[in-house]
Amino acid sequence: MLFKRKKYLDKIYKYLKNSKLIILYWARQVWKTSLLKILIEDTNLKLEKYYINFDDIFEKKWNNKQSFIDYINFNYWVNFYKEWILFLDEIQTIENIEQILKSLYDDEKIKLQLIATWSWLWQIKKLWSSLVWRIKEIYVYPFSFYEFLELKNIDIKHLSIEKYKDFMYEKIEPLLKEFYLYWWYPAVLLSKTKEEKIDKISEILEMYLKKDIYYFLTEKEVISFKKLFSYLSYNISSSVNISKLSSYLWINRKKIEYYLEILEKSFLLYKVYPFYNNNRKEYSKQSEFFLNDTWIINFLKSNFNLIEFEWELIENFSFLELLKNKKLNSDEIKTYNKLNWSEIDFIYCYKEWWIIPIEIKLKNNDIIPKIFNSFEKDYEDNIRLFIRTSTNFIWNRIIKNKEVKVIPFFMLEKIIND
Repeated sequence: MLFKRKKYLDKIYKYLKNSKLIILYWARQVWKTSLLKILIEDTNLKLEKYYINFDDIFEKKWNNKQSFIDYINFNYWVNFYKEWILFLDEIQTIENIEQILKSLYDDEKIKLQLIATWSWLWQIKKLWSSLVWRIKEIYVYPFSFYEFLELKNIDIKHLSIEKYKDFMYEKIEPLLKEFYLYWWYPAVLLSKTKEEKIDKISEILEMYLKKDIYYFLTEKEVISFKKLFSYLSYNISSSVNISKLSSYLWINRKKIEYYLEILEKSFLLYKVYPFYNNNRKEYSKQSEFFLNDTWIINFLKSNFNLIEFEWELIENFSFLELLKNKKLNSDEIKTYNKLNWSEIDFIYCYKEWWIIPIEIKLKNNDIIPKIFNSFEKDYEDNIRLFIRTSTNFIWNRIIKNKEVKVIPFFMLEKIIND
């Protein structure tokens, strides 16, 4: 089953018109390979095409561009000097890949276009510095809730805020809980029973650990790493004090920092930085962490029986919906904390100067957080609008010429895209 993720395909087709090198980034199992297969099967792309998965190739090191070309040409009969499209899956496993890609790009005789996938952040900074202005990168995020509704054949056009009605929530709520509990890998999507879904999730998490995590750890480190990972799962969306965490878990501070880096670079964990403006009343160093998706938390807690939504998981869910729907790679999602302990859950920063403060709540009422008023005084010229979420309630008002929207938390995608 191939679901056409239109917003990503549109970007790829756009870049194919004038780009020689396109790289799809993000974690495994977000359908990057499926996007490649859709492109391969697209009869409107008249060029010759070939697909290679480097997870299946034993040899992973070539000394230079020519040795790489010779290997591909000899084994797969791909001609680099004609107008082909070569699809390379999981290229992060190739040693010296940044030098090879740079040389391929700079060789004007090479007519072939490359579309590659990359599943962890190790070497990315080096890659970017080598290929600056040459590469077109596309972040392929996990499915958003609206994409999930499309998969379930729900017409999301009727889910607009303007047309939203209470009766729609009766239809959406069970799907929201399903998405919230499991998240949708292809393997999970094709599983029919709850037990099969949980088994597939277990397999996927084990694959993450073996292919992208344990690769960087010794056997002794694995135990400490699991302790940290479990702790973070139970304390998600909270600030992390490394020194206190080190004492609590009995793990060396530098090791904790290293494990956190591995989790970040494997796209299993996101570090969210604070929003501040050199104001002595604001925290500037208190970062928070969020997990890749709620199924990880549910699995580690052995909790797949949802009675009601939990605020911490909804905050994590909301962060991910914002992340998946960023307009530009340069857009940022930050947290905001004042020294008096008042806070705003997220500040969505875009177009360099516009910001959207977002407070995550589950109560269905029209109460506006008091901190919105003080924040408006400090940042009135930058604020585009305010958002406060609910479970199933919609309401609008104005604070000093700034719109405040109260919307269901699962509609954040709609607001950001608008």
